[in-house]
Amino acid sequence: MIKGVIFDMDGVMIDSERQSNEGWKHSIESQGKTISTELVDSFKGTTAERACHLFDECYHGEIDFWKSRELRTEYVYKLRETEGIPVKPGLYVLLNAIKERGLKCAVATSTRRESAYKTLHEIGAYSYLDGVKFGDEIERGKPEPDIFLAAAEMIGVKPSQCIVIEDSINGIIAGHAAGMKVVHVPDTVIIPREIRELTSCVLERLDDVVYIIDYWNGKGIGVNRRRVLDTFGKYASVYNDKDPKIKLKIDHTYRVAALCERIAEYIGLSKEEKDIAWLIGVFHDIGRFEQIRRYGTFNDAQSVDHAKLSADILFRDGMIENFIPGIMNLKGQAIWDIMENAVRYHSAYRLPEGLDEKAVMYCNILRDADKVDILKVNVDFPLTDIYNTTLEVLKSNEISKEVMESFDEEHAVLRALKKTPVDNIVGHISLVYELVYQESIKAVVQQGYLDKLMAFESDNETVKGQFQHIREKMHRYIQRRCSE
Repeated sequence: MIKGVIFDMDGVMIDSERQSNEGWKHSIESQGKTISTELVDSFKGTTAERACHLFDECYHGEIDFWKSRELRTEYVYKLRETEGIPVKPGLYVLLNAIKERGLKCAVATSTRRESAYKTLHEIGAYSYLDGVKFGDEIERGKPEPDIFLAAAEMIGVKPSQCIVIEDSINGIIAGHAAGMKVVHVPDTVIIPREIRELTSCVLERLDDVVYIIDYWNGKGIGVNRRRVLDTFGKYASVYNDKDPKIKLKIDHTYRVAALCERIAEYIGLSKEEKDIAWLIGVFHDIGRFEQIRRYGTFNDAQSVDHAKLSADILFRDGMIENFIPGIMNLKGQAIWDIMENAVRYHSAYRLPEGLDEKAVMYCNILRDADKVDILKVNVDFPLTDIYNTTLEVLKSNEISKEVMESFDEEHAVLRALKKTPVDNIVGHISLVYELVYQESIKAVVQQGYLDKLMAFESDNETVKGQFQHIREKMHRYIQRRCSE
């Protein structure tokens, strides 16, 4: 349970590192020397005394650390006269979320009191804080854990119940040593892999921390819908969102996500469960974009299983991390497997055996939503394009015996049974038989696309009679399902 959040200040709350880097460069070059990025990075998150030691090891007394530091500070203050103090994106969203959730909030900064106190007031953050520990109040600075432990004690929260938000190597080491969950929000410092492994997760923005806190406090997996939609939009646009085929799948994705949430609402799922249902709707066809790029078709039989490709791209290649930062830490847990299975099997003829009840539920939600919207796609777009045929062939074809038998048995038509283009129309109508939830049937009726698809006019007299039979039987089936 998370009860307290402890911020570093420079590079986390304020975007000070660029200004500081420029300041160090100006300071040292004005004294006829150069300074490496590695040395500047080693100063970050530690005390001035330790930074002095590292500085002297490099310059061997040729220039003075304290004078150089003063020159750096003067340069930074001049920058701030024109630029102001740049605040990191998402800071105020996170501060307000912490307050709304009744969590304690502190700052543990290596910066000295006079400077840090002024900065926190200027950026309007001080009023959110329950405590601040400054660098000159602690004998052993970062990477020792002392300042974080002192901050936790100040706000009355156990270290194990605290999150530390850090950007520096020294800060990450200190937070981990304090026994706290460390969230790394990268700034200018490149973090080695062995240091990154000390973190609980790596997030791009401060407002993403809100969703990780909610996950750790048992309030879902932390779905930031704005971020998910932005990420999806950017991903899809790479594949030319002006291409009608790509646009078709983008729009289909949004509708399926909304239908997933509608079904989840109908069956009484919690807010967090509805988030998961919505999320798998957004994810389910990610593989379609690669499918069209690689093969130029959405036909799985002629290319690749798009559902399997979607699951592989998201969960095996790790692209899901772009949608939900920090979710890689969930790998191996039930929710991870549930989402992967829902995406992987959403177009399968039957679900595999061995899935638990909750996994089957999410699979069925997505499979229902996808089937309902496929009816719309088959009405809104020319059947000749969807089935890669001509109108003359489509209207003259007969329905295969096995396809009609499958329809009359009230189940979906196996792909292998479809031999003619018109078989595909019957196959899509038959998807209604596979809908699990009554709300899905109601959605079909409300949208009216099934009736439009069943109104297909064939030039073949036998097929005309078969479609009359299809309409009558399907209407009886829907009436039966809606009255259950």
